Amino acid sequence: MFRALAILAATAPQFLSILMLEDCGYFAYEVMEPSPLEIVVWRTAGYASTLLPLVLAFLALWAPRKFPKVGAICAAVTLVLNALTLLVPYTIPCGQTSGELLVVACHAVAVMALLRTRPGHQLPRLRAAVWSAVVLLVLGRALARSYSSTGIVGCWADLKGTWALTAYHLDTAEGLYIWVGLAAIGAVLAPHPSAPFVGLALLVPALFHPVAWFVSSAQHGCSSTFELFAWPHLIAGVLALLSQARLAGRAGPGAPPEREPAQPHSP
Repeated sequence: MFRALAILAATAPQFLSILMLEDCGYFAYEVMEPSPLEIVVWRTAGYASTLLPLVLAFLALWAPRKFPKVGAICAAVTLVLNALTLLVPYTIPCGQTSGELLVVACHAVAVMALLRTRPGHQLPRLRAAVWSAVVLLVLGRALARSYSSTGIVGCWADLKGTWALTAYHLDTAEGLYIWVGLAAIGAVLAPHPSAPFVGLALLVPALFHPVAWFVSSAQHGCSSTFELFAWPHLIAGVLALLSQARLAGRAGPGAPPEREPAQPHSP
């Protein structure tokens, strides 16, 4: 299904970014700084890569007939912006680094998949609203983390060893907007019965700290144990899991369930 391929290719750079992190340590001397051109090129490409899955998600939910055309245009722009990073290296403390060809290839695949995707049908408004809430909840928490002065949102348990390392990786995933990309995948695939399983993945960061605190008997400085829950992720996960449920009694007792419009299949 080209629709699934398109959103998976569009979010792949976010998932791959966690494998591309580079730590050069601390320096007691002045390090090289990127030029203004490098900053503009790389930040623009980064913002475009982050926004593309969100654009595709809301197009699929609220403007499915425009999803292939507008999505392909946005993906093509993102492709060009990321291709520029291959030509303009970025200066970091470790030296200069060029853009990843694999990231550019992912966006190219997204463009081709969108060009082969057929326009879809409008989802029931309630389901579209539920998935919109899922995406916005996860996005809101990611933005709160990005613009927090401490880089931490919520209250953490005082974890040690493997528990602490796992918490670090989950937090890094949030900083890289991986959970946002996952929510976008669920939104684009909302008509498919497998979409609610995205909710299970969102429950991992939502419940990790309370579960780790309970299992490891760690301490915490929170005013309440409830602060250990990542509530936006928890609510988003529950909404995703319930997204396929129908409103009981909406059409009256004994009425047949509402039939959703058929989704066209790509060749």
